[in-house]
Amino acid sequence: MSKSELEVSKNKILDGSISIFQPKKGFRVSIDSILLSSSIKKYSNCMEFGTGSGIIIIYLSKKFPNSKIIGVEKNIELVKLANKNLLKNNINNINSKILCNDLFNKPFLQEYNNKLDRVIMNPPYFISNNVIKSNNKFKASARYESNINEWFEAAYKKLKPKGYMNFVFRTESLDLILSNLNGSWGEIKIFPLWPKVNVKSKLMILQAKKNAKSGVQILPGLILHNNDGSYTDACNSILNNKSDIQLD
Repeated sequence: MSKSELEVSKNKILDGSISIFQPKKGFRVSIDSILLSSSIKKYSNCMEFGTGSGIIIIYLSKKFPNSKIIGVEKNIELVKLANKNLLKNNINNINSKILCNDLFNKPFLQEYNNKLDRVIMNPPYFISNNVIKSNNKFKASARYESNINEWFEAAYKKLKPKGYMNFVFRTESLDLILSNLNGSWGEIKIFPLWPKVNVKSKLMILQAKKNAKSGVQILPGLILHNNDGSYTDACNSILNNKSDIQLD
């Protein structure tokens, strides 16, 4: 293997229904990507920002085979890996495709402006000035960023009026999120992910509607683990592709 090639492992997820190659040392598929995917209702045209190894686009392509979805990933090595995963999971390239692009490059895919009814993203969680970055370039780019508002602006431009944006973020940054959504987004649904009973939420799934007027609704959320560390029945049901997260 040459130094430019990505060292990967092969894993099965969603009760074995998806087989995926992913970086051994970079950012790997995590529970939040699966839970985010399960929160998505049917769409006609969708775009995912930050596709990585392609788990979300594969999940949704299998769930909605007649709908169109575009994955956007800035790292060409991950684009190649994600395309490999699409083929591995028998996903056709008519309704599902992956583009190598960076939403911070302007202009960003202008041909899709005001064309989509759903944008999905699992943006960086941490403010890069306040934490020590990982030395791994794939992991660092996946988890550290400085301006979440640029992600929201990109999503806003791509969505049709009343289109939806779904994403995962740190619960402690809720004030930052709501301040950046103020004015342009409404019908904001917050779905906390509780690590255990009586343990404060670290992550949340959010859904926001472009140009909607109504405010914020906090939903009951999902408890992820029992006291012994095993997944709860409700969480296991989602991870085994037997139920979905309901935001409506």
